[in-house]
Amino acid sequence: MKIMTSGKHIEVGEALKTHIETSLKNIVQRQLGDVLEAQVVVSKDNYQFSTDISIHVSKHFTVRAHAQDTDPYRSCDLALERMEARIHRYKTRLRDKKRSHDDDFFPAQQYVINTHEEDKGEDTPLIIAEMQHEIPTLSVGEAVMRMDLSDSTVMMFKNSNSGHFNVVYRRNDGHIGWIDPSIVKE
Repeated sequence: MKIMTSGKHIEVGEALKTHIETSLKNIVQRQLGDVLEAQVVVSKDNYQFSTDISIHVSKHFTVRAHAQDTDPYRSCDLALERMEARIHRYKTRLRDKKRSHDDDFFPAQQYVINTHEEDKGEDTPLIIAEMQHEIPTLSVGEAVMRMDLSDSTVMMFKNSNSGHFNVVYRRNDGHIGWIDPSIVKE
């Protein structure tokens, strides 16, 4: 497993780097087995230290966790605890649903666009990225699980039951919303 540890507005020393890598390897070996790679970013903003962990489990699957604290070691430990709890919560689901159907993914292009004609002021978002994104074929429960594991607010997927493209998203009240265009009200 390749672990990339970096710092933002902070120099990550060898002791902290060793602590993160050892703890992360233990969690991965205990919960997931072998993974492709992991990225850990420790950042400092005023008196707060933030730790963002992203584990690339398979070709189309990433698990993320985030934590903040006034101590960098405690921030890392909290993020690792959240990562382990999140993985443990869905471990049986992941084991039962583990499959590698590369043909169950559909390519999509993701854009964040802002043209000069549409620019109305300072709060208008800028073009950030253009990247390839795969749209998986999943059940609604699997899509919610993946959205939760990747710490995303929205996920588009092809519904394995209906064959239509659906969206699940985290609502402001904390519940999950589901958009299914194939359901027609009469």
